[in-house]
Amino acid sequence: MNIDKILEISQELGFSDLTAEAENVSKKLSDENSLLVLPLVGEFSSGKTSLINALTDSKKLETATKPTTATIYVIHFGCEKCCATVFEDGKETQVDDIADLKNDVYKDAQIINVFDTSTKVPSSTVIVDTPGLSSPERKHREVLTDFLPQADGIFLTVDVNQQITKSLTDFIKESELSKRPVYLIITKCDTKSPADVKAAKEYIGKNCNIPINQIACVSADKGDLDEMYALFAKIQTDKNSILKKVCEQRTANLTKSLAERIDQLIASTAVEGGFDEAVRRQKRDLEDFHRKIDKLVDSMASNVDKLKRDISHRFEDEIFARLEAIATGSSKNYDAEAVNAINNTSSLLLNDFKLSVQNILTEKARQTRNSDDSLTLRTIENLDMNGLQISGISYNVDLNSAGHEYDNWIANGVKVAGTAILVAATAGTAAAAGGAAAAIDTAADVADTVTDVASIASNQKTMSRMEQLQKNYNQQHTAIENYNQNVGQQLGQNKGIIESAVGWVTDKTMGKPQRRRAIHNYLDNTLLPQFKSEMQRISAAVVDAIRQSLCNEVQETFDQMNNALDDLKRKQQQSQQEFDAKMSKLKEYKKQLLTN
Repeated sequence: MNIDKILEISQELGFSDLTAEAENVSKKLSDENSLLVLPLVGEFSSGKTSLINALTDSKKLETATKPTTATIYVIHFGCEKCCATVFEDGKETQVDDIADLKNDVYKDAQIINVFDTSTKVPSSTVIVDTPGLSSPERKHREVLTDFLPQADGIFLTVDVNQQITKSLTDFIKESELSKRPVYLIITKCDTKSPADVKAAKEYIGKNCNIPINQIACVSADKGDLDEMYALFAKIQTDKNSILKKVCEQRTANLTKSLAERIDQLIASTAVEGGFDEAVRRQKRDLEDFHRKIDKLVDSMASNVDKLKRDISHRFEDEIFARLEAIATGSSKNYDAEAVNAINNTSSLLLNDFKLSVQNILTEKARQTRNSDDSLTLRTIENLDMNGLQISGISYNVDLNSAGHEYDNWIANGVKVAGTAILVAATAGTAAAAGGAAAAIDTAADVADTVTDVASIASNQKTMSRMEQLQKNYNQQHTAIENYNQNVGQQLGQNKGIIESAVGWVTDKTMGKPQRRRAIHNYLDNTLLPQFKSEMQRISAAVVDAIRQSLCNEVQETFDQMNNALDDLKRKQQQSQQEFDAKMSKLKEYKKQLLTN
């Protein structure tokens, strides 16, 4: 059936969900930038990973020594830098050095996306390294089988020394790979003479029923990949026909779904009360779908909950390290840095959470499409989580003042003491200049002051000296304050040099310890509980959004069918002629679907 015809029929009958699916198929066929996904399938140790390393710039993928991993490696070419992302247990992790992708470390990962800068392979081609066919683990075989429906074609890798094995031929039969284009890559050809390689090429191609122009002989260790590059060029030339074959299966599924709905419409008119019975059957089916949705959402909710806990633990570790560094470091504004650290960390981790959730949804939708389940899950693949933000975090700490409560008192005391010293020094200088008599007078005046306070009021000479002393004090204090501010400004401080010096001393002795205590109390009593509460709220919102999205999707499908039934029933009641015309069109649609 032509996809445009399916599009026309689904639109005519008001089945918007099938219309959307048909539009996606049509777009894939017409989009020049559509990716080609080509997995490498072959026996363990057939040279798959070595071949990928030869095609990449990084050349760092670990070649397994034993079939221990069920991980799918997806290789993207023509990227800005060499790196990778690991998807494991619903969580995505960035890996900057591909050499760190050790098989034993990531043996439980579901998918690893490897990004490489090489342009030897067209950027529109994605190569996938899959578990070896001869792996003794059943899980490895299941992972490979589950991934194949996503493939646009297959690269079969065969060691020239091993040639065709039973597991390879069995796999071809079981997977019905003939529905997709199959390309044969014969590896390790440097170990054979040219004549032997040619003979092996002809023998393997014949037994696998693969055209000779879809076979490439390579030697990854020697860098002899010319035939592989020629094969890539051919694949690019055949890209449209390859995608057409891939879309044929999706088109067949759409044809089946559309035919089933038309059958329901036709059957509803076959017996008395057929429309009402059809509606009741729709209601029962809808209830069944809701039970499926509840089960599916419960499954995804556990994954989301695990993600939430992981993100909360990461936040606790990362924010503690960042705030501890701020508290024990030097800053002009500790509180501003702390708030910025909290906002940045929470924002980045929330984005990681959303990305991981989306990966879970995409993977679940893929698994469902590859099963016999009637749920399509098309809406959750693009679940909108932009409105989910962390907003309930409060900041109730004053790090800038911690340990500096008495800085002004201490600074004022230093300035007072300094002023007194200068006044005393000034008085001593005057005494020396005035001779012994002046010194004696001064001493006598001081003695009078100390021994008889009352006499000060009546001693005009002493009062005059006290006024001069006060005047000298004020002058010296002003001079010290001006000097204090000027030096502070010259050093780029927003306060005097004395206050800065006092602050430096108190920061060492009291500031850092008090800031650390304040941070620890804030983390334990406010920040971490609030962050966990926010993640709980967001996780619950995500699960609710998933449930609502699925329910809306299913309800939309059933509403469309009910509307079609209502339309047919109304035509039967109002105009036999219109009803007959509608029934004739439905039967014609069914005929077209079955005969194309």
